[in-house]
Amino acid sequence: MRLKALALCMMVGFASSAAAQDSTQSLQQALKQIPQAVLTAPDAMQIFFVDTQAWQGLEKAGPSADGMRRLAMAQWISPLQSIGYGLDQWSANAKIPFDELSYFAAFGQAPGNITYWGMKDGKSVGKLVDGLKQADFSAVEGDVPGVLANGEAQKMDLKKANPRDPWRGSMGKASFVLPLDTALVQAPAATGMKMLAKPTPSVLDSEVVAASVAGLKEALASDRGHIVQAAVISPVFGLEGVDPAKVLPANPADFETAKRNLEAAAASSARGIPPYFSGILADAQINNVPAVVISLAYADCASAKQAVDGIGAAWKESMAGAVEAKVSGRPVQAGNLCAAVVSMVSPKAENAGNPILSQVMNRYMQRDFKVLQIGASR
Repeated sequence: MRLKALALCMMVGFASSAAAQDSTQSLQQALKQIPQAVLTAPDAMQIFFVDTQAWQGLEKAGPSADGMRRLAMAQWISPLQSIGYGLDQWSANAKIPFDELSYFAAFGQAPGNITYWGMKDGKSVGKLVDGLKQADFSAVEGDVPGVLANGEAQKMDLKKANPRDPWRGSMGKASFVLPLDTALVQAPAATGMKMLAKPTPSVLDSEVVAASVAGLKEALASDRGHIVQAAVISPVFGLEGVDPAKVLPANPADFETAKRNLEAAAASSARGIPPYFSGILADAQINNVPAVVISLAYADCASAKQAVDGIGAAWKESMAGAVEAKVSGRPVQAGNLCAAVVSMVSPKAENAGNPILSQVMNRYMQRDFKVLQIGASR
């Protein structure tokens, strides 16, 4: 009997440990709320994600200038553009304490971008909705119940403009919100809420995105690493100068069409890594030091291995002189697909910033990030 009890305890302990190893949990929760149709958008970076708990955990005394500068993804997430005035001020205007949030996720181009406020449970969402109703939000008539707004769509009200307010911003535009499970969706209009209200299939249901997430999970066991922020990237990220409409298929699950389009684009490009279906670029902490982890989805592990080697070579050629990092990677089998997973890890943590991420984003904004360049061969 004692042996059975011991065996049961070991099994429970193992199951708890296995569950604790998933560092991608918040990211998966966010991707589960977003419609898969977003993956057809012709953008290099299609979805942005910030784990607010992980970011706050970098500094117990509160965010420093280095910690604030680390939030590279915040520039594409509208409500986070207000936190520069201080988290206390932000929380007062948001009607929810910043430390009660789990994550932010966003997609789309301003001014039409959509943001998800992720919370720990539905009760927290309801509490925020009540706070908004007590402020200036009211019900919106339409075919989607539960939508609230604090003004008219796409109409500026400079009298209500407040750069410290994540619901208004510096131009005083209205926000439309919809409770969705453990998140609150924020949009600039009620248009499209019907699709947002039923995100099935979701981005997480995409086999190529799931493969990239599986790769991250292997690289970031939660006992030694976690994601601070991330971006879901499309092949457009590595195909500078190529028409996105000729690369991304209308159906995200149409692998054959995607493969043919990518191979054709790669054949006309300079040398680079094999064409990938999709990927995730993550800002992370590994063993308490900053890192960048890249996970790309491929049809097979032979191509993924070639990509791992190519990324390592491209980093050494174009980035090694700009920032110090230990580069390592391997292919990871992910269902029917395979992920090419490469980690760039800093030798030490000098502050709450991430010098590797800073270099990656600077090069990307300058259209000079060659590490993920797709080509016929390297």
